Formats: sequence, C-alpha cells, structure tokens
Amino acid sequence: MTANVFLVPCDPGNFDRTVLSQVNLTEISKTPDPIADLTSVRFWGARDGERNKNYFEKMNRGDLVLFYQDGAYVGIGNVGRTFVDEEKWASTTFWQNAPSKLIYTIEEFTELSIPRGAVNRLFDYGPDYYPQGLTRVADNRVSNTVRTIRRALEMYNEKH
Repeated sequence: MTANVFLVPCDPGNFDRTVLSQVNLTEISKTPDPIADLTSVRFWGARDGERNKNYFEKMNRGDLVLFYQDGAYVGIGNVGRTFVDEEKWASTTFWQNAPSKLIYTIEEFTELSIPRGAVNRLFDYGPDYYPQGLTRVADNRVSNTVRTIRRALEMYNEKH
C-alpha cells in the first residue's frame, strides 16, 4: 500500500507554535491521553467537516504532510499519531480557539521553502492550485514513494 500525501494550509502563528517549534509537554499540566507518554511533540490539526474528517480518517503513521503558507510550502513531515481532540486541548492551549480538533503529530519535520508551482508540477496540479483545508493528493497523482518525494523536495529546497 502506498502512503498518502497530504497538503495542508497553515497560518504562521499557530504553525510556528506547534510545528516549527516542538511543544515541550513536560511544561503542560494536562495533555491528551494519546500523547501523554511523550515529552515533546510537533502537531497540527484540521477543522471538523465532512471532507476534513474523511481525509483525517485516511491518515496513517508515515504519511507525508506538506505545509502550505502564502504561496509556498514551508515544511514537510510525516504523520505520527492521530486523535480527535474532543476536549479542545490544542485549540484552547495553543491556537487561540481555532476550531481544529482532528489532531495529528508530525515526525521527521523539515523546514523548507518551495514555491507552490514546483509542488503543483510534482503532483500534476494547475499552476494556481493551492490547498484549502486538509487535502489528500489522489493516488493517481502520486507516482513515487513518500521517501522519494520527501528527498526530491529536500533536494529542491537545498538548490534554491
């Protein structure tokens, strides 16, 4: 089975707080059970909604996530754990009440800066395409393994 690739829009402030920087969970009084055994974590979330929920339910450990912001992809990582944050821990503790409770941890995160057009070419999207909400790249648009895609993006980033 081929791993999934997800394109995710992100706002700078929340992204900086929970993905770009690891969250030290030893400084937090109460953490959700699915991540309570971790000392630090990077995580992101999607808002409720049928489409987001459908894509979230397809997420598996090791799937690739590309973070999009202001015309460029600014980070890449792999999905770790997933859980539904019914207590709204993430949104009330870190995201100024953003209604995102479909939470996934990010492993092997790399900060990068790749223009939207380069990623669009990789997945055969039109030049002006950008993700609006959690987006799973269709299987017929993913022609390589997650590892190969990740390495290609990292190499592109290094050259530019």
